[in-house]
Amino acid sequence: MNLLKRWTGLRLREDWNWDVGCQRPTLTLRVPARPGWYLLTVHLQSETLRSYGLINGQQGRILVSGKRRRRLVHIGQRSQATRFEILGLNDDPQIAVLRLVPQPWWRVRRLMAAKLLRLHPAYRKESLKERSFAQRWRDYNRLLSRQNFALVGYDEWIERVEVPALEEQPLQNQFTSTDAAANLVSVNFAIWLWGQRENEQQCQRTIDSVSKQIGGAFQILPPEQQLLDEDKHTWIVFLQAGDQLAPQALARCSAVIQAHPDAGVLYADEDKISPRGRRHSPQFKPAWNPDLFYSDPHYSHCWLIRADLCIRACEALNSEGESPELYNIALEATALCENDQILHLPEVFYHRLDQPGEPRSSSHTAKSLQQFLARHGQNTQVSHHRTGGHLIHWPLPDPPPLVSVIIATRDRGDLLRCCLTSLAEHGQGNPPTELIVIDNGSSEPETLHYLANLEQQENVRVLRRPGKFNYAALNNEAVALARGELVALMNNDVEATHPGWLATMAAQALRPEIGAVGAKLLFPDGTIQHAGVLLGIGGIAGHAHKYLAAEDEGYQLRLNLAHNLSAVTAATLVVRKTLFEEVGGFDAINFAVNYNDVDFCLRLAKAGYRNLFCPDAVLIHHESKSRGAPTSSDANEEWYRERQAMVNRWGVVLQADPYYSPHLSLLEENLTLTIKISATTARTSAFPPA
Repeated sequence: MNLLKRWTGLRLREDWNWDVGCQRPTLTLRVPARPGWYLLTVHLQSETLRSYGLINGQQGRILVSGKRRRRLVHIGQRSQATRFEILGLNDDPQIAVLRLVPQPWWRVRRLMAAKLLRLHPAYRKESLKERSFAQRWRDYNRLLSRQNFALVGYDEWIERVEVPALEEQPLQNQFTSTDAAANLVSVNFAIWLWGQRENEQQCQRTIDSVSKQIGGAFQILPPEQQLLDEDKHTWIVFLQAGDQLAPQALARCSAVIQAHPDAGVLYADEDKISPRGRRHSPQFKPAWNPDLFYSDPHYSHCWLIRADLCIRACEALNSEGESPELYNIALEATALCENDQILHLPEVFYHRLDQPGEPRSSSHTAKSLQQFLARHGQNTQVSHHRTGGHLIHWPLPDPPPLVSVIIATRDRGDLLRCCLTSLAEHGQGNPPTELIVIDNGSSEPETLHYLANLEQQENVRVLRRPGKFNYAALNNEAVALARGELVALMNNDVEATHPGWLATMAAQALRPEIGAVGAKLLFPDGTIQHAGVLLGIGGIAGHAHKYLAAEDEGYQLRLNLAHNLSAVTAATLVVRKTLFEEVGGFDAINFAVNYNDVDFCLRLAKAGYRNLFCPDAVLIHHESKSRGAPTSSDANEEWYRERQAMVNRWGVVLQADPYYSPHLSLLEENLTLTIKISATTARTSAFPPA
């Protein structure tokens, strides 16, 4: 067998070792596979029904526990190791079969064609020959790519998470204690039925869901009862005709309101329900996320607003001659609240009637938002985004501020030249800039010559700072020397792709409530490298939507909509210089190389600023090419030390990202559901103490 394996390149399960240094289950071949085509076969047993297998971070396949799964893979000439990762698991798998079998060229073509003809909607026998092999290979990979699969289906989530949670906490018994009930003030709910009220069947379906509510410390007011301006014990429940409340909705909401007497607005998660009663398409939401609400009028349909705030919101709209529609009312009501008065309850209480083709936004909702912002002193233009949602054009002042672009580098002058050339080529529409390049001990003659030429240019400074690489300290010094009102931190391996990207980020960063602003970064192959940072992924943090195609909409349109996040990467980050200095810049002692940007953003959030993802600034990131991956023992020790420092400082925060849902995976960056039963409590966007 050993001789056969040596001559054929066959690799069996015993040839793989578990990589204990990886957060997710990963196996590595003891001897890397030779370049060529292989058929990968996997058979695993796991408590998680569906997971995703990935060879060398690129070629993947959905895996089903107890089932044998196969796919073609190609090992390139430059592959130094052969790694197999398993994504989406919530337990330790048992892998019975993990096999790489070399394939001749003719069989590769036959297997690929068979898969495409069977599963790809664009492929027919008569058109197969019209497509090149390269096109077929791309389509084959897209067909099997992870964005085409939900690793945990919603039906499975309902069965394994929602139902057990409801069974463990029977709502009928929540208020059986006479002593406890005596200390509670009953909450009044008034139902605001909106939408197509002339459709009697839909209205009746909605009214029936209200009449079937489980009892609790609340009462539903009759429709004719008049509400008082200062009534803080009555809450308006907004229901669109045809939509339904879950039976436990009002009992759970009343309990939350009792526990948070200062609350003014409450919203919960939701899904869609078909005419036949099947629930699907869940919308798991973040805690209060103002910029996402501005970008997405479908941020929530499940709104409960305290009566006095609702009345004030309607009065503000009436005074401007605007109609009291749900989006308008919610905009005004949330503006009347402090952030900690707006509560998100991460439970699915609202079932929307499925309406295929329903637009996510319109010119009407864009106009409503623009008028709202104008009433509150923000003169900006709002347009309807082509893929849904709103595009808000925050203006730059006239004249625009100076932006100090700061880039740390070491050797690899070709990367730095590419970066700076792209900035020059796509500088149209951007504010004025100065460039500060920090040279951390370059020794390559070509790089030194290029840096010497840069020093001769106007508005360019080159700081010579040799020594051990300390990204945080290098940038801190450069920011201190910067003359700009804004600083734009950039890696030397980032490449601009379109004009106006810096103007867009700068306009966001100048908003007084905004902290750090991050860009949409792509890998050279056009997939997502960064679209904001999610806390808790892999134990610390990960990049949202990583590896999705650039044209993908992302979870709930997030790849196309500006929204708040706990952190963004410093590979391209714009922030006001005064804010950078206010929170003390990067922590160069505890986070010299790793996590300094995440720690910085969390300190901004703790100080009350909102960090923001700016999807309209798109750049290419050739990730860490000048430094390379941390492979030495010293680098690994440094990574582990800084990782532990993050846990020590932000441990509680890392496990409760307010801008992420507790029902989405902490193992993966693709915002898939997780099978994890955890206590759900109402939350705000405020950070718990570090």
